[in-house]
Amino acid sequence: MFAVQPAAWGKFDERGADYSPTINGAYRIASIWLAQYTGEDMVVWKVDGKAPMPWVRVTTDNVSSMVAISA
Repeated sequence: MFAVQPAAWGKFDERGADYSPTINGAYRIASIWLAQYTGEDMVVWKVDGKAPMPWVRVTTDNVSSMVAISA
């Protein structure tokens, strides 16, 4: 399971994130959020029953894998 939210939120917000069972779906959600929040990076979180982990940062220019996000 994956969740998407703006990177500016910092910590994972389970109530504010949008969820997808696949990474491709999460990328689609991130692209929609990017269109709504111009210039704000998105983070795809991997949610697997343990503590959510920031998985990728999605920007208008590129997608970076396995980003480290300070909490």
